[in-house]
Amino acid sequence: MQKSNQGYKEIIFLSAITCLFLILVHVSELFFFGGKQSLNEISSIPYQLSQLGIAMFAVIVGLYLFKKSGNKKREKQLSSFEVSKVVLLFVLWSLFYLVLLKIVMNAQMFIGWKDSFVHIAMGNSFYHLFFISVVLQFLLIFPVLKLVHSKLGWSLLTIVSGVVHYYFLSTALTGGNEFLSQEGLLLKWIFFFIFGGLLARHWEGVQSLLNRFNQLGFVTLIGFIGYEVLYYFMYGSIFLQEWSLMITVPIIMMSLLGIYHSVRKVVLLDIFFQSIGENTVGLYFVYPLIIFTYSSILPDALWQKEYFVLVFTIVLGTSVFVSKAAKLFLFNISGVKSPFAKTKMMNQQELRIN
Repeated sequence: MQKSNQGYKEIIFLSAITCLFLILVHVSELFFFGGKQSLNEISSIPYQLSQLGIAMFAVIVGLYLFKKSGNKKREKQLSSFEVSKVVLLFVLWSLFYLVLLKIVMNAQMFIGWKDSFVHIAMGNSFYHLFFISVVLQFLLIFPVLKLVHSKLGWSLLTIVSGVVHYYFLSTALTGGNEFLSQEGLLLKWIFFFIFGGLLARHWEGVQSLLNRFNQLGFVTLIGFIGYEVLYYFMYGSIFLQEWSLMITVPIIMMSLLGIYHSVRKVVLLDIFFQSIGENTVGLYFVYPLIIFTYSSILPDALWQKEYFVLVFTIVLGTSVFVSKAAKLFLFNISGVKSPFAKTKMMNQQELRIN
């Protein structure tokens, strides 16, 4: 049983950190770069940081799917019915955001049947939905990628995906093509999904390395943050180009996996990250709506820098509450228990033992 759940807690932790990071970036954008504050020379930072968060999510999805594909019992859960539920959520949320933008901002919804279909399918209904489109595209090729079992094969696959990723970021390729320039194109993110698969295939070796060098994660992450801070003070921006994500994202993910070996020893902190990480899918769909709502209804006095922590806490708390309430409501309606219920009970028993 313990072996079947191997890696689950780490994936939950990575999901929680990434979700918190994305919410932090978009709340910061309203305070320092959006309509509530004047723009400045580093207004591109939120976009760069959000790209970092999306790339981290792609690694997590790849890690989760390929870890799951190595366990026959858990692989059965990823049925066509489960995928169809994600598709249904994607379509419903896309339509919801289109209607919302039409009502609030009088945005144009219908641009022709063909263009409208492509617009929705590529996740352009709202700024965060393109990643769900990318995940659905990845699920189409996932059965083929599962056929690669050897570690050497995965190493070669990672190199090839890196070349493809770099090529599709080239302005020479995408500059004159509106379709290829879209964010919701899988080939622009394929490297990170494959890297997640590489982590899954080398999971025991990665864990052994991180156990041996327990403080390596802290040192590496602090070093990366220090470098970005120094670069900012020298050049007035941060160094986080799209191509550089192929280097920085693997470093950050490995650092976070190393840090988790220390975080899990702090029971309350581990519970906090678990409560966030287990609701990542719901939070990802909900948090842009919460931010959009609060940016419209909160008084201007709260959009001062000294209230940043308060507003971030309100956005996070509301997002978690709505996500958990929706999840609980759906389970009660369908009569289906959460697949994580047994894992939660086991974790609670482990806490009592420890």
